[in-house]
Amino acid sequence: MFKAFVLLKRKDGMSVEDFRSYYETTHAKLGKDMLPNAKKYVRHYLNPVGDEGGDLPYDVITEIWFDDRADFDAGMANISKPENARIIGEDEENLFDRSAIRFVTVEDAETELNHGYTSRF
Repeated sequence: MFKAFVLLKRKDGMSVEDFRSYYETTHAKLGKDMLPNAKKYVRHYLNPVGDEGGDLPYDVITEIWFDDRADFDAGMANISKPENARIIGEDEENLFDRSAIRFVTVEDAETELNHGYTSRF
């Protein structure tokens, strides 16, 4: 699998609740429609832990999986088409601080823990 992450910050003045609601009911549908070759599309909403309260640098990390780099490139080409880019850009204005958007690809490294944990699921 080939994965991309998008780090996103809500626009100033928008509540966390409104941000998450708009993303899930409106913006996520654009992602689904504009990236038909994506295999998995997940939003990881960030919550501060303990005394870490306050404003985080990002509100959500969006994870998008593709079969391979070629599918990723095809998806990026599709969302870069002028009409699609216009639609996405206009919607981004409704919820994101666009100056803070960071789009990255990732390579995973996993550590096997084997601490005797058995999943109940």
